[in-house]
Amino acid sequence: MKVCTAYGAGFFFIPGSDTCLKIGGRVRADYAYVTAKDQFSGVNAANVATVKNAKDAANTLGWEARGALNFDARTNTAWGTVQTAASIRLARTTGVLGADYAASSTSAGATLENAFIRFAGFTFGATRDNYAFMPSLTYAGGHWGSFANGAKQIAYTATFGGGVSATIALQDYLDTASTRSVANLPTGGYYAYNSAPQVNANIRVDQSWGALQLMGAYADVSVNTATDGYDNNKGVYAIGAGLKVNLPMLAKGDALYLTANYANGMTEYTTGWTSFKSSSYSREVGGYTMNHPSLVAETTGLETVKSWNIAALLEHYWTPQYRSNLWATYGQLDAPTGAKARAWTGTTGFGDSTVWNVGTNFAWLPVRNFEIGVELIYSRVNQDVRSAITAGNSTVFSKSDSNVSGRLRVERTF
Repeated sequence: MKVCTAYGAGFFFIPGSDTCLKIGGRVRADYAYVTAKDQFSGVNAANVATVKNAKDAANTLGWEARGALNFDARTNTAWGTVQTAASIRLARTTGVLGADYAASSTSAGATLENAFIRFAGFTFGATRDNYAFMPSLTYAGGHWGSFANGAKQIAYTATFGGGVSATIALQDYLDTASTRSVANLPTGGYYAYNSAPQVNANIRVDQSWGALQLMGAYADVSVNTATDGYDNNKGVYAIGAGLKVNLPMLAKGDALYLTANYANGMTEYTTGWTSFKSSSYSREVGGYTMNHPSLVAETTGLETVKSWNIAALLEHYWTPQYRSNLWATYGQLDAPTGAKARAWTGTTGFGDSTVWNVGTNFAWLPVRNFEIGVELIYSRVNQDVRSAITAGNSTVFSKSDSNVSGRLRVERTF
């Protein structure tokens, strides 16, 4: 077998061809704990103060084992390198890492993390979302768009030199939008996400000091019924900025990450944690579940949910074998008029919300690409809940709660 040095370490020539191939993978074991909390799930005419799911029925533990295989094949041509890459992940998951907070279940399945062809600046297939900036250095989640399975897309990246590049892409909206993006659907209504492609774009600068990215996304969302009794569409968008500052004066590999985002009808890029497990979203924001639709269907048409976030993350190496991350995030969701006017149901009726968390993890890296780490997160959510008891649903309660979650991760990449 002949070693290929043109594309970095780990590549070899496929026998009988001029294509270089690299085969790798990852094995991960995750163990999570979330303190038992009563979950606020709605209100009724009996007693608004006690409408909660029983905490004794809630999961507190989560277990997950993952295995992934990665393939990266590259061939040099007169027009540049053709890259073909794919990553397939298998997982077995139980408890709070794979199901809703009140359910005891287990699951197993395969996921195509990415599969793409890249040539002459174009990318075809499924890979990293072109809006995302923040890295996945947390074991759980923060309030920023970072979609683990990427997005199906057609993208073009122009490189201008000096570390400056720009990308524009047509993406599949459902790969980054929440499955609950539209609340209060009319009877027989359906959410149409493929009537037009989502457009994502970014301008990025990569230098020795770090990186800067400006990004945006736009999509047209439709809600229809089979008889056209309801037929409405809405343009939604998100804009954001991200900054990475390398800090070699502290230690080799240290960096500070900052991001800020605003969304009109795209909470998946602000307060929505759609890249992580639904149970993680429900549990780690605190005892009161905050749903995160992007739009609400009203008789007068679609209303957008406006939201924004800020986040900071510091990565620090105490020694080459010991690393920690410290982060803080804050997100705010402004509910539209129609949702505020209805009693809290967790879906069709909801109020303004804020959610924030602080967290840290610490990892031991005994050898390259192998880590054993622990993580702790404190989260808090505040939201307005409209009571169904009073006539006209006029009474609004401000509900607040917090939660603590922890995780142990053992991971080896090869």
